[in-house]
Amino acid sequence: MSRVVDAVQDDVKAWRNRPLDPVYPVVFLDALRVKSRDEGLVENKTVYVALGLTVDGGKDVLGVWIEQTEGAKLRHDP
Repeated sequence: MSRVVDAVQDDVKAWRNRPLDPVYPVVFLDALRVKSRDEGLVENKTVYVALGLTVDGGKDVLGVWIEQTEGAKLRHDP
């Protein structure tokens, strides 16, 4: 792994395992198409983001997923 990945790996693990609020009154789902270089090839990928508004008005990123295509049927296995 790269030094950048090594430097943030523990932070990412802690973020993924953090407790979430039991209720989010509003949840936004969005997708963004980005170009990604993978093994020398440049490909379009879709980054999905779920953002929840908390009861007290705060914001939590609930999840981020990267997929090959954009569509209504996102299939994600944790």
